[in-house]
Amino acid sequence: MPFFCLYQKKAVNLQPNLKQQINDTMKKLFTILLLFLGSVSLYAGVTTYTFTSLKWASKVGATVCDGVTDGWISDKDATEYSAGRTAADGRLYSCGVGVKTGTSSGAGATSVQSFEEVRRITVNFCQNSSKGKGTLYVQVGTNEPQAMPITKPAASGEGVYNRDSVFTFDTPQSGKIKFWVECTENAIYINTISIRSASGGSSPFTMDSYQLVTDVAQLEDSDQVIFGVYKDGVNYIMGYYDEWESVNNIHAIKGRYSSDRMQVDADESAIYTLRITELNGQKAFIFQDELRYEEAYLVASGGKTKNRLAVWTDVVDEKTYGNYGYWSIAIENGGEAVITNLGNSLSKIIQYNASNNPTLFSCYQERSQTPVCLYRRTEAIGDVPAIVAPLVNFGTTIEASGSRTIEVNANKLTEDISVSLKKGDIFSISYPNGTITSSALLDRDGDQLTIRYELYFPTGECQEGRFIDTLLLTSGEVQTEVQILLHFLCPLSIAEAVRSEDHAVVYLNDVIVTKKYDNYIYIRDETGSMLLFDRGDGQTGKRYGADVKAGDPLSGVTGRFINYFGVPEISPSEQFKVGPNQEVLPEQAPEIIDSIDVCRYLVLDSAVVTGWTSLTYNGQEYAVSNKFNLPSFDLNVPTRTFVIVSYDYNVVTLYIVRQEHYSGQGLDPITNDQLPITNKVIINDHIFLLLGDKLYTLDGREVR
Repeated sequence: MPFFCLYQKKAVNLQPNLKQQINDTMKKLFTILLLFLGSVSLYAGVTTYTFTSLKWASKVGATVCDGVTDGWISDKDATEYSAGRTAADGRLYSCGVGVKTGTSSGAGATSVQSFEEVRRITVNFCQNSSKGKGTLYVQVGTNEPQAMPITKPAASGEGVYNRDSVFTFDTPQSGKIKFWVECTENAIYINTISIRSASGGSSPFTMDSYQLVTDVAQLEDSDQVIFGVYKDGVNYIMGYYDEWESVNNIHAIKGRYSSDRMQVDADESAIYTLRITELNGQKAFIFQDELRYEEAYLVASGGKTKNRLAVWTDVVDEKTYGNYGYWSIAIENGGEAVITNLGNSLSKIIQYNASNNPTLFSCYQERSQTPVCLYRRTEAIGDVPAIVAPLVNFGTTIEASGSRTIEVNANKLTEDISVSLKKGDIFSISYPNGTITSSALLDRDGDQLTIRYELYFPTGECQEGRFIDTLLLTSGEVQTEVQILLHFLCPLSIAEAVRSEDHAVVYLNDVIVTKKYDNYIYIRDETGSMLLFDRGDGQTGKRYGADVKAGDPLSGVTGRFINYFGVPEISPSEQFKVGPNQEVLPEQAPEIIDSIDVCRYLVLDSAVVTGWTSLTYNGQEYAVSNKFNLPSFDLNVPTRTFVIVSYDYNVVTLYIVRQEHYSGQGLDPITNDQLPITNKVIINDHIFLLLGDKLYTLDGREVR
């Protein structure tokens, strides 16, 4: 008996054993794949050992190693082991087995396994803070040992971060691997040893992968795809629709991205099948969840008011939602996917909501949330010569120089890979050390390659531009071309930023905070004022400006701009820097406050707050809101009133920050108590206030 979800007719029709059947099938396929991998002939590859104990026990990350007959025999035990951690910038921090001066100096081990035609050995290590000196030795078989000095890092404190030492052999060597560390100061920690040899692990292309879609033309009918998040550091993907999680949105689950975010690990809880079709003569896309629900499709189900995303059993609803199962797809910035519903729902664009708890994927009317991207399943290349490298996309930046390191993978090559650039004007390549602008050689089994850029402005004035070059990778008859993309922007003043198109990526010059409440941060520079609407970091859940306050200077503010019903605002997308706090004074209010003053921090002389929702200034009445949660307003007396100007639903609205009385204003000369306002008097078109038996101007000066 099939089970039906407890909501309307369009609910997904679940079969009770379907999920288990799929899981069993996936396990069988995975077992068959492993058997296949075990049967293929091995060729040159990399075997990596990660050390986990003082006796140099290890975990092995290559198919050829069975975890029993391979391993290491300790020649001399180390002194301590640290699991370390990953720092905020992604670098390994203090990870490995420690060798100290004294009794443990000289500690090391010999591999159980022999390796054929060893061409390179890479040792990943770290030190203690700014200390740690000595020599690392590596020996293959009975060949002469190679020594590599380990010195203090150039920058203080950098020693705690893991880095590589690379031993290369002009003539390949064979035999067991032996290593040891002679430590002369403090401690040196060994994390991993990677051995490139003819005995190495199998090709990186023996299993299918999910690659970032950088062009709509890459998508094919029946592609399996995963929805990712187009933002560094946000390691979530879109899960499958689960009515127990939510009937209105699709929950986010942890995803495992490559360091360059060009690849994401497969996850059967996140795979959708893409169908390419036509709608009204135009190409359209349908996302089917056939792994779990068979006839079920991704739809925008919010109608005219809601932000919703679901999986239902049809793609068209003529009465309400229209073609709510059809989508258009555009790819921007080398991978940002703008996936827009073609139905009747007001909210159409799939985005990731980092501010919701728990985080989720849904549809939104504006591009106001974190953008998404698509990863498509790419089949294993198999037993053919190949070079594979990711698109090098520096994205949109204001930095005049920068670098990015990519992983170049190769399969069954007999020659090392030559590297060159078609133009080489602003881009250069680096391998393994030093900058080479014309050519370089990579190992025939693949390696890391660093691409750098440097912009020059002969006139001294910043100039925006899009820069494209092509990286050429060649090994014998095998050649691959990889695009390099850079979009450079100049930082904007607020006056320039507020003229941007909606959803444009905006970088601001230095600004200062005028006021803040909740996740609303008001900022200004010498040209104008605007709002930072702080949605926070989707990975940590913490707001970028959680600790900022009035008077804090901000630099490095970037995000998407939107004119939100008259309020110019940016939702920050990266952590900005906060400088030393300084005094920030309000601007003097103009005679008439209008929408052009939105987000300004003003002081109004002789303003009279007449209630919780209104005040009078220069004879004009304005709407008031208590956003700053004052316990009370001083009513019906002229005060210096400090406000933030907003624009709510087409009405200029003043958020009162505080009020100041004028000296001696409205006080009884005997009791010193505040006298009530008994009347407003207009004389010759001027407004005066009658307090007790005295007449005052609006700025508190006594007339008689």
